[in-house]
Amino acid sequence: FCFCFLLLGSTDKGPGPSLFISADDANEVIKRHRRASSLLLEEVLQGSLERECLEERCTQEEAREVFENDEMLKMFWDNYYGGQRCSSNPCQNDGVCEDSIRGYTCTCTEGYEGEDCAFAKNECRHQGKEGCHHFCYPGTNSYRCSCADGYELGKDKKQCIALDQCACGRLQDSDNLISETLKKHDKHFPWQVLLLNSEGKGFCGGVLLKSNFVLTTAECALLHSHFEIRVGAGR
Repeated sequence: FCFCFLLLGSTDKGPGPSLFISADDANEVIKRHRRASSLLLEEVLQGSLERECLEERCTQEEAREVFENDEMLKMFWDNYYGGQRCSSNPCQNDGVCEDSIRGYTCTCTEGYEGEDCAFAKNECRHQGKEGCHHFCYPGTNSYRCSCADGYELGKDKKQCIALDQCACGRLQDSDNLISETLKKHDKHFPWQVLLLNSEGKGFCGGVLLKSNFVLTTAECALLHSHFEIRVGAGR
């Protein structure tokens, strides 16, 4: 509060109105009035909180302007900034949980590992960031990963890396594999065939096992009572 003092000179005039007011009236001027109600205070706080920290990202200093004491600020900030993730006990097998910003960290007990300490060290788990990419072999104290032919283990001893460009699962770059196969004249290779309906339109595929045997699905074989077979590239 700002007080202003005035120095008044004496006059020769007679008695007039008093220059001073009573103590009770003076106290009413400088007294700090109580807030209207706790409900109104909560509405003001909630409005400021929503504006500062919910509608947009706020800093701890901005949140401090909303709350009156450090205890209330800490309770809000821990919850707002994700500091109570450990309250749900995410760490399994007696792992110790420590809160961090927007997350948590588990310290696993002996013999367990994983983000939530969910796996025994000798236990194979599903493929993912914590499991083997191809094959897993459980052991006494740990598990061991291996890879299919054409792959090798990565530095993490879990990921499998292809040794060449033609590893399983990658398409070869060829314009017409059927024509290339025909050129080799390999009689034991299952040539690709096309099943044609009476209108000469293809409706299913298959492979030629012998000169009088075609492998296709049962559904395709039952679609038409009469059909033709075209073998290879245009034959």
